[in-house]
Order: sequence, then structure tokens, then C-alpha cells
Amino acid sequence: MTKYDIAANIAFFLLEKTGSTNGVWRGRMTANQQRSLFGSFLGKGQLVINGENETIRHYIKVCFGLDFDCNKEIIIAAA
Repeated sequence: MTKYDIAANIAFFLLEKTGSTNGVWRGRMTANQQRSLFGSFLGKGQLVINGENETIRHYIKVCFGLDFDCNKEIIIAAA
């Protein structure tokens, strides 16, 4: 899967979920959903896919589940 395929998959996903490729989606995904969308498994936790600044952020619980920390930030720009 090339970076262009991943960018296209994310654009279609955002268009379906938010109605715009520049939208923001927050939620959880299974490992299979992440692999089909990103080509890899980022991990358990909450994902924030931001089409406007073209990033994916993966948040995990810390401090006994009282706080969230950004574990990974991925830039999805195809260019």
C-alpha cells in the first residue's frame, strides 16, 4: 500500500463519516479497520483523524485512565 493509497482511503473515510475531506473524526477502530485504512495497526486507544491539517493522532489513557496522552502523530499528506 503506497502513501497515495493511504491518503485516498483516509479522504474517502472522512468524506463518508463527516461529509467533507477536511472534517475531523474522533473515535475507536478495531485492528482490522486500522490495517485496511492505514496499512498498519496503531494500537488501542482513541484516534483523531483531521483532514484539514492532514494528521492522525493516536491517544492512549494514562494516569490510571484519568488523562489522555498523544502516543503517535502521523502526517498523511501524500505530496
